[in-house]
Amino acid sequence: MKKARVLTALVLALALLTGLCAASASQAYYDYGTSYDYIIGAMEFVNCQSWTSQRMYPDTYSTRLMKVPLGAVVTNCYYQDEKYTYCEYNGVGGYILTNNLSFIYGHVGYEYSEDDYVGNCQIVNCQSYASLRDYPSTNANLLVRVPLGEIVTNVFYQDERFCYCIYNGIEGYILSNNLSWVSGGNEAAAYDSTWIGDAWIVNCGSWASLRELPDTSAYRLAKVPLGDKVTDCYLVNDRFACCTWRGQVGYILIDNLGW
Repeated sequence: MKKARVLTALVLALALLTGLCAASASQAYYDYGTSYDYIIGAMEFVNCQSWTSQRMYPDTYSTRLMKVPLGAVVTNCYYQDEKYTYCEYNGVGGYILTNNLSFIYGHVGYEYSEDDYVGNCQIVNCQSYASLRDYPSTNANLLVRVPLGEIVTNVFYQDERFCYCIYNGIEGYILSNNLSWVSGGNEAAAYDSTWIGDAWIVNCGSWASLRELPDTSAYRLAKVPLGDKVTDCYLVNDRFACCTWRGQVGYILIDNLGW
């Protein structure tokens, strides 16, 4: 009996906390994990052809409040149970099937801005696969090799080199220039003010060095011939740009790039 009273008190406390947080969720986004007891902020509607039902109660027989269109972002979300999530859309609160929602505000322990949410991307600019790593560095552990052409989801712009994403349920980081925007989110978030795009090798005798790091003393990955095209370039400092050449990602002096 005592245990039952304690559990009841915990449930009531959680309900109160949920109400308070839902009221203030417009001021901040929360990510406290994937337990069905916690608030999760905002989510994107996925997994249907055109729309899903937002219902008055967490029940498929409950009154439909509105049809939420595919790709819409719903806010102030929290898991009701293993089947339904409470959320708000256009100021109306109700319940949507959890399987129709995708978490869009990054992984546990890191709060991303909505402006950094890219959406879903395809693996490009590699010979056979891109590396999904456990933190945003080419020296980080390889979690999985994501094949060329595969789709990664929940993509967020991390920094000038990497994006956070999920592939087959595995969270990690992929080089931004191995990703091409497909759907959802904010396409512009994939490219910041340092983005150059495609460029050509200029101002050299016969080739320019593609280096492992943005340093003239770094290991040379390849000699890129004069006049060759490099793709998916972005500035990393006042001397170097990160570029892709024949599937290799590295750094080239800005003075050797022309547009």
